[in-house]
Amino acid sequence: MENILEYITNNNLDYLKQGELSHAVSTALNLDNSEVFAEISRLLKEGELVLTGGQKIIATSKLGLHKGRLIGNARGFAFCKLLDSDQPDVFIPHVKLKNALNKDIVLIKIITKDDKQEGEVFKIVERNKDNIVGTLLMTNPKFAFVKPDDNHNFSDIYVKLDKKTRAKHLDKVVVRIEKFDKDGKNPEGKIVEVLGNASNKGVDILSIIREYNLYEEFEPEVLKEARSVPDIVRPEDKEGRVDFTKEQIVTIDGEDARDFDDAISIDRTEDGWKLGVHIADVSHYVKIGSALDSEALKRGTSVYFCDRVLPMLPVELSNGICSLNPDVERLTMSVVMDIDSKGKVKDYKICEGVIKSCARMTYTDVYAILQNDEKTCKKYENLVQKFKIMEELHNVLFKLREKRGALDLDVPEAKIILNEFGAVVDVVEYERNTAHKLIESFMLLANEVVAKDICERKLPCVYRVHEQPDAIKMSNFFAFVSSLGLHIKGQAESVRPKDLQNLLTSIKGKDYETVVNKVMLRSLQKARYASENLGHFGLAAPFYCHFTSPIRRYPDLMVHRILKNCVLKKADYNRIEFYKDFVVTASIESSDREKLAETAERAVDDLKKAEFMQNKIGEVYDGIVSGVNTFGVFVELPNTVEGLCAEADLPFDVYTYIENQYLLKGNKNSFQLGQKVKVEVVEVNLQKRQINFKIVKNDEKS
Repeated sequence: MENILEYITNNNLDYLKQGELSHAVSTALNLDNSEVFAEISRLLKEGELVLTGGQKIIATSKLGLHKGRLIGNARGFAFCKLLDSDQPDVFIPHVKLKNALNKDIVLIKIITKDDKQEGEVFKIVERNKDNIVGTLLMTNPKFAFVKPDDNHNFSDIYVKLDKKTRAKHLDKVVVRIEKFDKDGKNPEGKIVEVLGNASNKGVDILSIIREYNLYEEFEPEVLKEARSVPDIVRPEDKEGRVDFTKEQIVTIDGEDARDFDDAISIDRTEDGWKLGVHIADVSHYVKIGSALDSEALKRGTSVYFCDRVLPMLPVELSNGICSLNPDVERLTMSVVMDIDSKGKVKDYKICEGVIKSCARMTYTDVYAILQNDEKTCKKYENLVQKFKIMEELHNVLFKLREKRGALDLDVPEAKIILNEFGAVVDVVEYERNTAHKLIESFMLLANEVVAKDICERKLPCVYRVHEQPDAIKMSNFFAFVSSLGLHIKGQAESVRPKDLQNLLTSIKGKDYETVVNKVMLRSLQKARYASENLGHFGLAAPFYCHFTSPIRRYPDLMVHRILKNCVLKKADYNRIEFYKDFVVTASIESSDREKLAETAERAVDDLKKAEFMQNKIGEVYDGIVSGVNTFGVFVELPNTVEGLCAEADLPFDVYTYIENQYLLKGNKNSFQLGQKVKVEVVEVNLQKRQINFKIVKNDEKS
């Protein structure tokens, strides 16, 4: 059907009633009147057309309205993130929200006031239907209020109580809004789930799972399908596969890992090495279009918290038949590479395989072997030489990546240690040793080889892309490093990975190394999935995809299917056309789910760090300024715990924020990113997952 909205707008069909407008359009375009009427109804519902007084219709654009999603604030106002332009978010004061709430889709009118833009909600297009998690505050036996955990929800929710209500005062609950606020009244909701008292083990993390609408349980039909999968490799499963079961193949993972995606085999050759990267063949068991596949696409990724994992696939697959457990046969997608002494891949073979891992190794044990620990070397004496060969190859591959400009961003990650009751006993920096890095080297290489193979065949693919940095962000980064007396070769708008890598190499071991790493990371684009090969800036790689973790990432599963159906087997036109469309959907949904998972994981980390610090009030720590803003500075402790020093908790002064230098400058005191400081813990707010510090001594002048 011709674009009816465009026709209405271009032909000035304004202020007609729906019947009149439908008749005018259908007559002019020779279309069925009922179909045009239905299309106008859809455009009204989606906010592209609006009703004015007297039920007359006009195009939204004619009224200067903009469509956007509200981002609420605990203090009652909101910002509107526009969906139809790249303008900055628009401030909406509380009095101009017109009962709109956080995450609602709205039409707003932008007004300039005192040289500042401000918005007013004209119409609520679509209400946010997400359930809300909060704390029940009982006022009397007949009703209560739920205070949302998410501070973007600025209204408490009124709920009626009856004898069937199991919730108690201060319980965590999940509510669904059923009546929206009018005339300044609170929205009214219904309790749909009682999670329990916030002090009960695991309830805090369960609250975050519900807040982000993550999937905890699997649907019955998904479990039924998973349980129907054989728990052993059958003879018919091995037909046509390369037999690797006689080779020494090992998995290397963390001590607490339960699902093993990848395994390694290695041998020296006359001119280098023969490296096998063997990846769990999940696609053999999860067929496209099945209930398992639909569920995996919906989840997109496994989500990892300090006390649990929300897997992409049921445990029958993720910890069972798909996991490369030791001493049992498992199906793989394998990439076997011949690599010369300089680290270049001379030849490779991608195939379906069968392996039998001979050892479930941990990073700790492999690192101990590489450090020649006598006890560990004796325990694994038949494998020691293999790990030494792996280290040789890793060193060559690492230097090759460094030479081409791949960024080795070393940003500390937190490891949160819980006791048996789910309480935090320690927060430490996650150790990343040579064993971690050599596995990373091998996985990166396999991912590049696979992406290049698919791209050169002109087949569809889900690529992992990392685009050229934004020029403005990179200009600010250039200014920041310049303020530290550092220099980056080249121009901000055309910076090369090699230029940034040279900077990282030059600051190794310096006090500000971690901060420069962090600011550089913030200045880069966010890696994402895409159906088009756009290269990977951070890895300085022209071809890159995710192939090595199909148990926990959907894009890897898609790449396996494409390899199987279009590379290893003769692909027909219809299959390729299907994948062309499907990789677009998989890329968008996987990127969205990855972002959501990361946000939820960060929320849990912030909560547990706050919990760890709540009995540390009054204690003093050394820290480093990790963020600077108009309202104060953020300080990070050596264990990765971060807190805010609001301006009121800084030494008394008149401060000016200099954005491109990440500097808060006063007449007597200045605070800049990377600066060492001493802080006192003054407040911990578990509800906001926030820690507040006070500067007690400024060790270094800016």
